[in-house]
Amino acid sequence: MSELMVLFQALLLVAGWLLFLKAQAELRAQSARQSLTGEMEALRQTIDALLNRLMEESERAEGKIQQRFEQALQTIEARTQTLLEIAERIEEQNHRRAPAQPEPARTPPTSSAFAEREAETPPSPPPVETSAKENGYNLAEQGKPTLGVVAMLAEQGLSIQEIARQTGYAPGEVELILNLKRHLSEETR
Repeated sequence: MSELMVLFQALLLVAGWLLFLKAQAELRAQSARQSLTGEMEALRQTIDALLNRLMEESERAEGKIQQRFEQALQTIEARTQTLLEIAERIEEQNHRRAPAQPEPARTPPTSSAFAEREAETPPSPPPVETSAKENGYNLAEQGKPTLGVVAMLAEQGLSIQEIARQTGYAPGEVELILNLKRHLSEETR
């Protein structure tokens, strides 16, 4: 019977050892789950903090962009107004400097008189373009109509090419005048 007791005690010892190992494995697994859960929670909090920071940064950047856009728009409007004023001053100066004067009526010369006169008078040089304010911005354009005429012709439905032909302005000048007038009328509304 003592052998049976020793065997029974050995079995109990083995069973206890197995229970100990099982409990140890479960504790390790539970500890790993808690550690993983804690790490996941910390990671979630970090992600939330980064998202909040990103939102704040994007709102600040949007505010700066909006502010710079408004400043640029104000600058463009001011420069457009200045250009319109300059264009009107140039038009007024050109209009004041070159009043419309009718050309004197000429009688056609005879062929011999014409040849003699041509030999005596040197050819006149073409008008000189200049950007000097005291000389007029463009001496070649002194007889051009006012900017209001361009707008009036456009309101009548004439094409840019036709307006340019009738007024003596280049097509690009006609487009610029019409765009500036349109922009000015939009600003005054």
